[in-house]
Amino acid sequence: MAKKGPYYYTDELNDDFAKKSIQKIKRKPVTESFRYLPRHFWGRAGRWLVKKVLMPPIAFIVLKIFCRVKVVGRDITKPYRNGPAFIYGNHTGYFTDTFDPAAVAYPREPFTVVNSDSVSIFGIRHLMLAGGAIPVPDDYHAMPNFYGAIEDAVKKNGWVAVYPEAHIWEWYTKIRPFTSVSFRYPVRYGTPVFSYTMTYKKKKHGKRPKKILYVDGPFFPDKKLPEKEAAEKLRREVYDAMCGAAKRSDCEYVEYIYAPDGASR
Repeated sequence: MAKKGPYYYTDELNDDFAKKSIQKIKRKPVTESFRYLPRHFWGRAGRWLVKKVLMPPIAFIVLKIFCRVKVVGRDITKPYRNGPAFIYGNHTGYFTDTFDPAAVAYPREPFTVVNSDSVSIFGIRHLMLAGGAIPVPDDYHAMPNFYGAIEDAVKKNGWVAVYPEAHIWEWYTKIRPFTSVSFRYPVRYGTPVFSYTMTYKKKKHGKRPKKILYVDGPFFPDKKLPEKEAAEKLRREVYDAMCGAAKRSDCEYVEYIYAPDGASR
């Protein structure tokens, strides 16, 4: 199996290897005027139609038939499917990462925290929102609306997916560092947490590795700790679980090389 790359990085937390097609997207800032939740009947009906009717079969076709993703460990989520939860995964696919949360949360239809690029494309913006996308604001004044959308999802017993690594590193086999900021959500609402880790295994035939998604958890907020410390504890537990699962990858399809001197990519 031939490798792609190499790609050189200097900062695992902030370096971005998004495809040029994504980089060219003209980002439309998410400001205070951005409408997270539909106000009218037809908006709510459209959201129900997309999330409940359209997304499940599309996710199945993409993950099971097109990408052939195998999910391991989903049974551990069964006792918690009737209530809200937060799920955290590694960010290693342009296409499959859109649907991975659905594989973990099944039979629930998850909401997903995304960046503003995902809702900046004309014609796709409303579809993404109807499918459960919750874009992170570019404007501090929009944060109350953002938190309101997350709280609305939790009140509806929804599952909320977060990619704490933030940036996509396609086919990357390790777990990059991430902050504890997004782990304040489950602490604030007292919900269980699960992690999911995409791994890559050698195949006898074919150019690309086999994809196996491992689910770990549940992890619970420590109610004895202040919010900031409890969030950090959750982050550490999730990070350790994801690092353990990532070790199951046994091949490297795309090569990433640490270059502290800022080598050209």
